[in-house]
Amino acid sequence: MRAYKSLFKIRFINTLQYRTAAFAGILTQFAFGLLYILLFRAFYAQGNVPENFTIDQMTSYIWLQQIFFVLFYMVDKNPLMINQIEQGNICYEMVRPMNLYGNWFCTLYAERISKTALRFVPVLILAIILPGGFGLGAPASALNFLLFLVNLIIGSLLIISINIIAYCLMFHTMSSIGIFSIIATLGALFNGSMIPLPLTPTWFQALVNFLPFRYVNDLTFQTYVSSIPLIDSLLQTGIQVAWLLFFVLVGNLWLKRNLKKVEVQGG
Repeated sequence: MRAYKSLFKIRFINTLQYRTAAFAGILTQFAFGLLYILLFRAFYAQGNVPENFTIDQMTSYIWLQQIFFVLFYMVDKNPLMINQIEQGNICYEMVRPMNLYGNWFCTLYAERISKTALRFVPVLILAIILPGGFGLGAPASALNFLLFLVNLIIGSLLIISINIIAYCLMFHTMSSIGIFSIIATLGALFNGSMIPLPLTPTWFQALVNFLPFRYVNDLTFQTYVSSIPLIDSLLQTGIQVAWLLFFVLVGNLWLKRNLKKVEVQGG
């Protein structure tokens, strides 16, 4: 466990050094947040207002998306890990006295947390101080906020476990382009990144309940704005935990199987 803590700390500090990229990300998230809000406000102005998703809830939902964009971005490529698989450098990791799944999980999680830490506060402040109707609102209740924090932590772990599945697939394709593109597209479609799920047709919302993607971030955001009853959020949190355990188990077993069959050629 101490080795994983040290690895997490090293990756976290290393990623914090990229302040220029973080500053650009802050401006990007703020600009896109305003753009999406203006776009959907025009939609609401035409009378297309869902019963369980008011314009204020929609605004808060969009800002939460932007504040935690890096944390919940469907695919975050790690060049070192991709190189290890494509170039055969995975052999160096196989001789380390550390579980490779835990190594990758800590690496990816530390990078996401550090990138989020650099952008979180500035975007949050900007979202809060915006004038009426355009800013981030307060959570529906104290219980909603506590459950929101729980969903936030579980969702951030779930996205890492899904990402590792993509890396496991790379052992069979030897290319990250197609795999990550497909997962990024499916994730953006089914987790509410393109269109908030409460604004989608009822049949589509029923469909995404059977997929893991909405439990990454949509459940977290809907819990905050209380667009679904609190009791339903609690029940869906159980499903969120089940998906996390499923992907962690599958990822661990799949990676171990891949390592048994991996071939490395040397000169």
